[in-house]
Amino acid sequence: MSIVIPAHNQLDYCRQCVSSLLENTDWPHTLILVDNGSTDGVGDFFDAIPGAVVVHSAKNLGFAAGVNLGLRHAEDHILLLNSDTIVPRQWLSRLLAVLLDDPSRGAVGPVSNYVSGIQQIETPPLTSTDEINRLSDGLYARKGTSVRATQRLVGFCMLVRDEVFQRIGPLDERFGIGNCEDDDYCFRILRDGYRCCVAEGCFVFHYGNRTFQSLGVIDESFSKLCDENRTMLGEKWTEEELRPVSESIALAAMEANDAGDFAEGVRLMKEAISLGPRVARNYAALGEMLWQNAAREKALVYFRKAASLAPGDGALRKRAMDAAMQLGVSVQDGADT
Repeated sequence: MSIVIPAHNQLDYCRQCVSSLLENTDWPHTLILVDNGSTDGVGDFFDAIPGAVVVHSAKNLGFAAGVNLGLRHAEDHILLLNSDTIVPRQWLSRLLAVLLDDPSRGAVGPVSNYVSGIQQIETPPLTSTDEINRLSDGLYARKGTSVRATQRLVGFCMLVRDEVFQRIGPLDERFGIGNCEDDDYCFRILRDGYRCCVAEGCFVFHYGNRTFQSLGVIDESFSKLCDENRTMLGEKWTEEELRPVSESIALAAMEANDAGDFAEGVRLMKEAISLGPRVARNYAALGEMLWQNAAREKALVYFRKAASLAPGDGALRKRAMDAAMQLGVSVQDGADT
């Protein structure tokens, strides 16, 4: 197990992060610390950590390139961790339990107080390590090793299976100082047939955006950076490139629905549709989920959309017509959602 922590300045946060990690990491690991052009003493602090592998860069290379410096020294499963995090007791064993429980899981991330997407949870103000530990233990008592599949894990804390890293390689450095390199990496994992999952019972505290703030990348400049990197992500991942990613999420959606979690199945199928907006069978599958759960008017919308996307598919056309007849409405098979 290799834990890679890149940092550009922010010495106080680095101290908190590394201190919590040394105290609370209950799994054998190699700690790889990347001083990414720091000027405030972070490099000296990293050099003083016993047993750590420390890599220095004379300048700030950006998040992805900084991580990649550390990845050159990494072995086995890989944990990417931001320097503005605090890890509670048993955090790593809880993440690993989820990753190793299913060989199809290529990457796993925790929930947090400061993160985007489905990894975000509501927490009270957390002002001490004791409070963080209590929240973490209570969450694990409720959620255990339960998981949610996702198209996206945020790179503030992401555990990657060893064979996945060997197949996929390092982060894409074109995303500069940060943003969307984690989306890109998850797409690559999903395209290769693995799953990305949120470990609902594992919590990691995150201050959030501390490096961006230290660089003055806030407000309008931060929004501009996000927009530019999202554009780059869209140019890299064309609709055709995203098709296998969409199919992977759709499979997870159907499995969730079959397991009795209708809401999760719908959420994931909508993710699949957002990634593959012209994949007819995803609309048809979502229609079936809705139909089976008594949301039949909504189901008909999706049946019609599927038929309109694949006009030569007689089965899809027939399903839309049959649904319309059962509902006693006009037989249309080309309506949009």
